[in-house]
Amino acid sequence: MIGADLHHPAVGAALSTASDLLGMEVVFVGGLSEEEFAFERVLGDLPGVTEGMRMPRADSFCHRLLAGAASSTDDAANDPNYKDVPDRETFGITSYVGVPIHASDGRVVGTLCGIDRRHVPVPAQSLQLLRTLAGVIEAHVADTTSAVVVRRTPEGWQVGSTTEDDLTSAMVLADLLAETERAPARPAKNEHSQLSEVERLQLAVRQLEHALAARVVVEQAIGVIAERQRLSPRSAFERLRKAARSRGKKVHDLARMVIASASDPSVPLPPELAGRR
Repeated sequence: MIGADLHHPAVGAALSTASDLLGMEVVFVGGLSEEEFAFERVLGDLPGVTEGMRMPRADSFCHRLLAGAASSTDDAANDPNYKDVPDRETFGITSYVGVPIHASDGRVVGTLCGIDRRHVPVPAQSLQLLRTLAGVIEAHVADTTSAVVVRRTPEGWQVGSTTEDDLTSAMVLADLLAETERAPARPAKNEHSQLSEVERLQLAVRQLEHALAARVVVEQAIGVIAERQRLSPRSAFERLRKAARSRGKKVHDLARMVIASASDPSVPLPPELAGRR
């Protein structure tokens, strides 16, 4: 199983984008052990599918996917790879798509999937975007096992890791996503709508990737401010965010300055972030 907080904003944003991308009744993150499959995070509604539900791994579409079956089907009842999957009859599934989610050591720990009772084909371009979204979740899974911070040691400022302050980490990512320019609304359907829809979703994926990269920088800056001013990580984040907004700067841009100031005292900072050097 995945063993990470899948109700984090990173996962929610990835699932929402996957839902727009696929247009299926349900998208979900599935967790896998050697014996079990679980619907670990579910977005959408399909009778009988509930978040947290567990079943034998061999009963799931995801087991067949990871055993080498095609990544998608829109006619599972007549697909030799999927027609005898117990889940197909249990939930009345006609269409399925799935891509693996890897841990930092390369192990497959889950899947990002869509299911539907209708015939819903998945174009190759959409499948590639789904793989990118699985990468977003993989980055979150890796972050939860080794969240990056900066601390002062006898040898100077060093990057380390901790599993604490998950709430602060969630707040950071949610704030970064909120300050990112949002993609335009779903375009009206016309002969060019497929291209504009794909472009819109590509933009959403890029925004997620940018927010995840910026999150690492912001969390490093939080570590610096928290140590300098003897604050909790959450208070340090609030101070950084307030300083950025009062000066019309992006949080991650100001965070880079805070990090630079740890090794270069001449870097100019707002007084409320400078503290002792």
